[in-house]
Formats: sequence, structure tokens, C-alpha cells
Amino acid sequence: MKKVVSPLIFIVLLASITPTVLYPMMTKSQTECTATSKKFQYNCNVLFLHKKEPMTGYSGIVGATMPSMAMAHNVKPVKFIEKDGMAGHYEFTIQLEMLGEWMFQYDISTPKRDRVMEKLIFDKTKSIASDKKHNHSHHKHSDHNHSGHDH
Repeated sequence: MKKVVSPLIFIVLLASITPTVLYPMMTKSQTECTATSKKFQYNCNVLFLHKKEPMTGYSGIVGATMPSMAMAHNVKPVKFIEKDGMAGHYEFTIQLEMLGEWMFQYDISTPKRDRVMEKLIFDKTKSIASDKKHNHSHHKHSDHNHSGHDH
């Protein structure tokens, strides 16, 4: 009986591991946003890629949080819509609460469930991918000088 129980426990444990552990996020996003006339509102375009190929037929929502102040600043998720005639390109408008670094969380519901995360830095006119910004220091929220934030 002991030999039957061990493989069964292994199968149950394996089944309980989340898919992201077994299959790391393969979908990547490339997001660019430009400011609208409304304060802190941005029109965004995202390209979803899987193994460098544009992914079509996706639907889902995108939300945003500030990594330095996740509990204080998070915005209502909005739907992203695929652009006609542009494979893998999607668009949405999002209302942020302030300028600075935001973590976008794309929750893809179809054709398969997936979650894609991307850090962007927002200024008054546009977004910049967080990894493309030079001389960016990673320091704790308590080290920030908030007098420079535009609320």
C-alpha cells in the first residue's frame, strides 16, 4: 500500500503547483502610452508577443499599481481591445492617480488565462519602459521626496 500512496501524493502535489511555476510567463508585453488632455489619463498601445511573434485574439483587463506605494495607489482595471488589422496590437485608456513608476498587470482571459506584468514610468506626456530609463535608482518609498510629485 505504501508504494501506491507515494505516487498519489506526488501527483496531488504536482497538480497543486500553479501553472506559472510549471510554465513561466511566456507572453511579453511592450506598452507605449501618451497623455490625453485629461490630467493623468493616457491612451496606451500594447503589443503582446509570444516567442517574438505577435499574439492575436487576446481579451482581458489591465490594472496598475505604484510599486513604491501599492496599497495607496492602484487604479481601476480597464479592458484592452485588439486593434483592427494590426496583429498583436491592443489599445486602452487608463486613468492614473499621479506621475511616476507604475506596474501594469495584464490579466488575459482568452484564448488562455495568463498574467503579464510590465513596469512603466509616466511623465506629463508619455510612458517609458522602466528598464529603458537610465540612472534609475531603486530606493525605498521612505527615501522619496514627495514635493516633486504632481498630485
